Amino acid sequence: MYKAIEEIILNTWPAEQSVLLNGWVLRTAAGYTKRANSVNPLYGEESSLADLTKQINLAEQYYKDAGLKPVFKITPYIQPANLDEALAERGYTVVEPSSVRLLELEGLATPDLRYEIQVQESLTEEWLNAFTKLSALSKDNRSTLTRMLSACLLQQGYILLFNNGVPTACGLGVIQNGYIGLFDIITASDQRRQGMAEQLLLALLHWGKTQGATTAFLQVVQANSGASALYDKLGFKEIYQYWYRVVGN
Repeated sequence: MYKAIEEIILNTWPAEQSVLLNGWVLRTAAGYTKRANSVNPLYGEESSLADLTKQINLAEQYYKDAGLKPVFKITPYIQPANLDEALAERGYTVVEPSSVRLLELEGLATPDLRYEIQVQESLTEEWLNAFTKLSALSKDNRSTLTRMLSACLLQQGYILLFNNGVPTACGLGVIQNGYIGLFDIITASDQRRQGMAEQLLLALLHWGKTQGATTAFLQVVQANSGASALYDKLGFKEIYQYWYRVVGN
């Protein structure tokens, strides 16, 4: 029932190029993030092993030609259903088991006024500089991210939290069809566990609500226990899990 969320995820975190391969969506963005550089096998039909092998070969060749290693995103909605097993038999291993979570935006707590928080509706150098510093983003990945976000036509909210005038946390919300997707949520490593991420998220969710969003979604790597605990506190509920298949470790 949540397959439509996968479509919205593809739209709200854009790739630089997407091509279709018999119902599979092959996305590339110069290698920046698995979300934007992976096979998303959302559609298609059950096929013979020979046909599936041929399609995997074609996908692998596409990424080889792009100078990238093939990555497959595995969700409960993959087509064909035996793809995960077929990839395992080819030597693909599981990485980054993750959780997709939803939150209805009624009854949100109000963020407090301990910190200055700003939301801009277009990409700014200030936000890029903050995210680059907080995430130790490389020059090439910054350029890719700038291209990806600048090309997106959906409504965006770029949020910054300041502590004593210094950008200390940031994030991004992207809205489509009443959903706000949360991305790139990060706090300075030396200022975590002080409630900044919670206040930033509450402010971003309230912004999304004022723009017509009724539901929020996010994706979190299961190994990130700190983030998971925060999302639990805010009331996010898991709706399904996914992982990536990559060649080797």
